[in-house]
Formats: sequence, C-alpha cells, structure tokens
Amino acid sequence: MTSNSAVTGDSALNAERRARELRQLGDETRIDLLVIGGGVTGCGVALDAAARGLRTVLVERHDLAFGTSRWSSKLVHGGLRYLASGQVGIAHESAVERGVLIRTTAPHLVRPLPQLVPLLPSIGAAQSTLVRAGFLAGDALRRAAGTPASILPRSRRVAAAE
Repeated sequence: MTSNSAVTGDSALNAERRARELRQLGDETRIDLLVIGGGVTGCGVALDAAARGLRTVLVERHDLAFGTSRWSSKLVHGGLRYLASGQVGIAHESAVERGVLIRTTAPHLVRPLPQLVPLLPSIGAAQSTLVRAGFLAGDALRRAAGTPASILPRSRRVAAAE
C-alpha cells in the first residue's frame, strides 16, 4: 500500500496502520492492480507489479502468509501434499497457479528445482512404490495443469552412480 509510513517511520504492520491505509485507499481514484490474497502467489504478483511501477494494492483477510508456515521453504509447489490428503481440487488449483507463475507472471523468480529421493536398500518395496506413485501423481498434476515437460521436467529415476 502507498502511505506516509516511509515519511513517518511507521513501518510496523498493525491494526492501526491497516485501518489508516484502508481509509487513505478509499480516497484514491486510481489503482492499477488489486491483488486479493497475501499468500506466496499474491505477494509475488504484488511485488512484481509494484516493481514495474504499477499502483498496486494487496488485500488479505488476515496477516500476510497467515495460512503458511513461518518456516516457509519459499517453494512454489504443485499441490502434491494436497493430493496426498485427498484434496484433488486444491491440488489441481495449486498446480495451475505454479504453471502460471513459472510461465507468465514470474518466470524471472520461479524456476524448477529437481527433487532427489534416495531409495536406499533399507526402504521396502511398498514404500518405494509409494514414493514412485507420488512422483507420478505430480507428473499427472503438471500435465492436467497444462504445464509442458519442456518447462517443468517430468520425474525420472536416477542411477546410483549419477
């Protein structure tokens, strides 16, 4: 939000500042972009837009990153953890958002990072099959979201020597 906080030194995010800035916002006539939601996607979009000179407003029902872990890995994931808990719709939405971020909104900020899960001899066949099924599900989510393998490579096995 644009405010006098830089002039007054009031940089703390708190209820008083929020109320004041919302009142000021009501008096403004021009907003280039309104971002709803202060999660990883909303904050990334707002940051990118503001850096490009757009008058950007981000609104969040709670505090920024309210629903995320304070130990965030800063990863933009494709929803596999939601899929594992049976939340297929949210998993698909997450994979679609990841695809938009990596292709359109923030290709300069988001890049694929390979995951390596060692399947040691102590890991049983059932657990190994579950890990592979998880990666295949991730590939299916990527395809369903319309993200091509040329942008986000599919999972693959890696030889021990590699």
